[in-house]
Amino acid sequence: MPDISTATDPSVDAPIACTLTPGEYRRRTSELAALATGALRSREQTPDGERLYFTDGEDTERELRAVIAAESSCCAFLRINLQRAEDGLVLDIAGPQDARPIITELFA
Repeated sequence: MPDISTATDPSVDAPIACTLTPGEYRRRTSELAALATGALRSREQTPDGERLYFTDGEDTERELRAVIAAESSCCAFLRINLQRAEDGLVLDIAGPQDARPIITELFA
């Protein structure tokens, strides 16, 4: 799959903690849920997190790039990579084992 977005590369020592306020967190999860409702086709667990499959489209790609930028600033412990596949966009989200609940909650 060709890489279409710069992958985030978190600090190895980054604490597993989100820096958003409770209000910001509610807004963010609401935005991710709306994106999932409109474009998420499927998801699967990977050894380090989850792989999410989205429909292809300029709007979806733009929104996913914004998600990558936003999540890398508040959850430095995540590794996020967006790629284009033949049938859509693939978003890999990975992190330490203790971050699994957070990864699972994204795009719920």
